[in-house]
Amino acid sequence: MMTDSKEKQFKKVLLLGRQASGKTSMRSIIFANLVARETIKLPYTVDVENSTVRLLGNLVLNLWDCGGQERYFTNYFTDKKEHVFKHVAVMIFVFDVQSTTVEKDYEEYGNCIKNLNDYSNTAKVFC
Repeated sequence: MMTDSKEKQFKKVLLLGRQASGKTSMRSIIFANLVARETIKLPYTVDVENSTVRLLGNLVLNLWDCGGQERYFTNYFTDKKEHVFKHVAVMIFVFDVQSTTVEKDYEEYGNCIKNLNDYSNTAKVFC
C-alpha cells in the first residue's frame, strides 16, 4: 500500500539515559536551537516531556524526553513500559561519560533494549 506523499509520517523517538546525562540539553540544542552554554539553566525533566518537531516536510518526530531519575526509570520498566516502549521508531540512549555508576547505566540500557524488543522490535537504537 502506497502512502500519499502529503501524509504526515509520525515517528516516536525516545531519549533515555540516567539523570544529568544530557538528554534534555541534546534535545534543546538540536531541535530548539538553544546555545550550548544556555543548557545549564534547563531544569531536570519530570517523568516524560513530549514535544513534536517537523522535519523534511512531512516527517514529524514525536520526541519523548524521559527523566532519568531512579523513580522514573522504575516506572518505565514496570507500570508504564507498554506506554513508553510501544510504537518507538528510534531510541537514543545517552550515557554520561563521567558516570560513577557505569554498571547501573548498562543495566538500565539492557532493560530498555529488552522492552524495545518486546514492544517495538524494529526500532533503531543509538547511544
